[in-house]
Amino acid sequence: MNKGTALLRQQNEKRTLALLRKQPHISRQEIAKAMGVSKNTISLIIEKFLKEGVVKEVGAEDPGGVGRPRIQLSLVTEAYKAIGILIQNAFCQYVVTDYGSNILEEGQLPLNGNDAEEAIKTLIKLCESLLSRHPEVLGIGLAVPALVDPVEGVVHFSSHLNWREVPLKARLDEALPVKSLVLNIVKASAIAPSSVVPPEALSNSFYLRIDEGVGGAHIVDSRIYSGASWSAGEIGHLPVRADGPLCSCGQRGCLETLVSLPAIRGRILHEDPRAGLDGSMLDEWDPEAELDAAMDKIIRESGEYVGTAVSQIITLLNPKYVVIDSPFEKLETFRNAVKASVESRALKYPLHHTSLLFVANAYSSSIGAAFAVILDFEKE
Repeated sequence: MNKGTALLRQQNEKRTLALLRKQPHISRQEIAKAMGVSKNTISLIIEKFLKEGVVKEVGAEDPGGVGRPRIQLSLVTEAYKAIGILIQNAFCQYVVTDYGSNILEEGQLPLNGNDAEEAIKTLIKLCESLLSRHPEVLGIGLAVPALVDPVEGVVHFSSHLNWREVPLKARLDEALPVKSLVLNIVKASAIAPSSVVPPEALSNSFYLRIDEGVGGAHIVDSRIYSGASWSAGEIGHLPVRADGPLCSCGQRGCLETLVSLPAIRGRILHEDPRAGLDGSMLDEWDPEAELDAAMDKIIRESGEYVGTAVSQIITLLNPKYVVIDSPFEKLETFRNAVKASVESRALKYPLHHTSLLFVANAYSSSIGAAFAVILDFEKE
């Protein structure tokens, strides 16, 4: 087999894996048709996967009495695994997932995020421990609250961690037997598989995350568009109120200053004396409970600000889906305020072709970081 033929074979193997990941039960004939290659090519690939334990046969599909039944194939998802790690100031959150993004192991570990050197040593020890228990791991994805070069894996700047020009990927790759990927925390969350978000959302969507900060990511053809300086999608610094609070970026009324969790806590302290001295009412708040007048006003206005920003995204980028990941996902007040604000501001034609999806997933960043490893493996 010459080099060109071997490369084509490898590419077809990766395409087959991707198809099996997306379709749990599929026949050899269906794979060949979907990929536009010969049945013989697929048969050879499947035979190799069967011997390696990557694929299994799960029965036959009755074609309706015409022709031989088609043997259905299913991916052995634990044949390949990935590690995803969310790096925060005081801790790191980790998951080990199988090839179907099902969590096999999860946990948290104390981390001194202010000291990059100490944090990296902790991360290396964690990964060594996880790899010893899961030798099938393909790679490690790291989600960092920072401006990141996803190609070189360099953390250029993080105000949350006080990191500057940290070669995170190079340090981990030097110490570990598998390669690593470094992603911005929001961009990692954006690609995390979800039971709420359909797989086709990865073809053209915008993801907005409300947490300690507010960030966004534009996804096109299953890839995150990072922009010329890796800052594309920074919806948190989109001004939505001319007389709003001063933002760290120097502008007034940025979305982040109005709807991030610290901003909401600040408003609770200002408007609701029951919040106590630290604004912890939000941390203990039950999203299923009925809101009182003060909280209803805060949540409704937050939804209006989010809708103002989202309407601009819809008009400018024309995504098929806008995914809003926030702790207010279950609140009808928030959802209705976002929708009403969007409908009153966005251009009608692109709005008609855009779906708003509300989600909340505490593990989205670490799962997304692990999923990035799988996507990278399929595209190598």
